[in-house]
Parts: sequence; structure tokens; C-alpha cells
Amino acid sequence: MIREIEIVNGSIPLTKTDPEQLWTDEWSSQLFVKIVTEETNTGWGEVLPAGGNSRDPYVPLISRFRDLLNGRDEADYRTLWNVMRRATFTGGYGITTGAISGVDIALWDIMGRRANVSLAKMFGGGERKVKRYASLSRYKDSETLLKLCERLLAKGYAAIKMHQSSSDTLESVALVRKSLGNNFDLMVDLNCAFSFEKAREFMRGIERYDLKWIEEPVWPPDDYDSLKKLNKLGPVAAGENFFSVFEFKRLLDEDALTYYQPDVAKIGGVTPAAELATLFKIYGAGVAFHNRPHNGWVGTLASANLVSGMGLSDWMIETPPNEIPLEYFDFSGTIDQTGLEPRGAGLGISPKNNIPTSKTSKLLKFHED
Repeated sequence: MIREIEIVNGSIPLTKTDPEQLWTDEWSSQLFVKIVTEETNTGWGEVLPAGGNSRDPYVPLISRFRDLLNGRDEADYRTLWNVMRRATFTGGYGITTGAISGVDIALWDIMGRRANVSLAKMFGGGERKVKRYASLSRYKDSETLLKLCERLLAKGYAAIKMHQSSSDTLESVALVRKSLGNNFDLMVDLNCAFSFEKAREFMRGIERYDLKWIEEPVWPPDDYDSLKKLNKLGPVAAGENFFSVFEFKRLLDEDALTYYQPDVAKIGGVTPAAELATLFKIYGAGVAFHNRPHNGWVGTLASANLVSGMGLSDWMIETPPNEIPLEYFDFSGTIDQTGLEPRGAGLGISPKNNIPTSKTSKLLKFHED
């Protein structure tokens, strides 16, 4: 039975790169959920506090879930998911499903730990290595970004995604490809910066540079028709701002994207993500699970276990451009520059007791005024 649901406002610092990235303060902020049962089993979950880049709207919802779930059977994860969703159904998705995510991931972690198996094995597969790509923060200019990409490639990274502004992404891609060649995967995340017309112009301009995908090129993020049209001009990826299996089903039915990017820490946790993964397999879709590269790693390991258990070697997960900071986490798996292999019971990772915490977070602005 669930005894306690604890909310932990993490402030694990973003690992500094050389050259140093922007957004260091904005991305050094995490929201963890710790569940303890009457039998003293413990599980960890994570919420991506994307709403206003603040934990503030999520905490009251998780506190409400605590009142609803305490004393209930932690193994009845599907019923508990529906209890949380029904209690908040008029609030729609987004912050609601984000708050549910933290609790649901922790429940799955408990199930794995109690059975002494990884989630990857619970999903029916072995503990296979999962492809990772290095997702960068923003850098002050193209030359600075180039230096960082060069150093990452020298370390052995084979796939890199940039988050430059809409005004210098094309310039940055051109410089990186000209200087470093095409022998590695390169992706761009535009964070929904463009109107459809501007996005179409951008897609045509960047076509020559052999990108693996162009992520969220159009505003607003749920403009399905524009995404589908742009996907005919080049490989489009999206999904972090879709919050239900039904939204993804619509996109899959219309063959709207080249890569689908659900976020386990935003969509409602492992329970709906596992359902989605099965759907992706049926459709033969390209999949790259989204994880904000902010050194939280719990949500990332939930994605890694799911992908590993499904056993599809071409699926990818998003990670920071660094290894797991072991001063802040107990980690049972293995990780190198190209992949991550989950091992150990449950998620195979948990924050240590000494992780830094903070009650404040700094607003992140993706777009220029």
C-alpha cells in the first residue's frame, strides 16, 4: 500500500560544456516524485516542469494525488492512473498529464524493484543498448557551437541536436556541415519558431545539409496539417507537445511525421508511453523519445527501459551531452557516447539523498521578442 508521496524540487546543475552553453540556470531544475509503500519499497519518478518552466503548477496537483492514492495498492497502476486522470479530466492535458507522469513512473519503478527486474525485462525484452543522441543547450553564436560539436565528435558522440535560435539555425547548420562533414547525424530543434510560410522557406533552405530531422518547425505545435505538409519537404519530428495516445494515433493515421517524440515525463508516464510504443511498432514509425537534457535522468531512464524492452534498434532517446553525474545518482546500467543500456531493478537509477534542491526556477524563453 502507498504510504507516502514525496515531492522533491531538484536543482542538479547542468553539466557545463566547453565552450560553455547558455540556459545553464534555466535547465538546472528538476521535479522528482518519490513514493514509499507500507512495505518500505521505494520508487522514483520525474515530471518535466515545462509549463512556464516552473514547478509551481505541478506541485499542488501531485499533492492532490497524494491524498487520493495514499493507502491504495501500488501494483494496481492502471486503476491509479485512471483515478488521477479522472480527478483532473476537466483540466485537459499538459500540466495535468505532466503531474501524473511523476507518480506513474515511480509506481513502475516500485514494481520493478519489488520483482528485482528492470523495466526493460518487464516490457518483454532483454536489457539491450539504446541509441542516444546529444541534445545541446543554446550557444551564443555559430562559431561557439562549432567548437563544441567538434569536441563532442572527438569524444565519440555520433548524433547531435542543436537548439539555436530561429535566426541563426541555418547559418549554424551550414557552418557545422562545411567544417565537420556529414559522417554523423545532425538534427535541429526550432521550438515552434516559425509560421507555416516561414517554416516552408526554412525547410527548402536547409534541405541540402542532410539533416536527420527538423524538430517542431511550426507554430503552434499542434498544427497537424502544417506538420504533415512540411514533412513532405523534409523529415519532420514532433511529439513533446502532444499529450495523449489519441493525438499520436491521428498523426500516425495521417503519416504526418518522420519521427515521433513522446515524452514519458509529460504524457502521463510509463503507462500511456508503453501503449504508444506498441502502436509505434504496429505502424513501423520512426521514434526518438523526447527528454529535456537538464540532467534529471530519471525520465530518460524510463524512456531507455521502454525502448530497450521493445527491442527496436533504430529507436533513439534524447540525452544531455554528458554522462550521468554519479555524484547525484545511483545508476546500475552502462552508458557511453552512442548509447545507454538500462540494468538493475526498476528504472536502474535513483537520485541520491544529497541532491541539491531549490524552490525557485528561472523562466526559459525559447523565442525572441
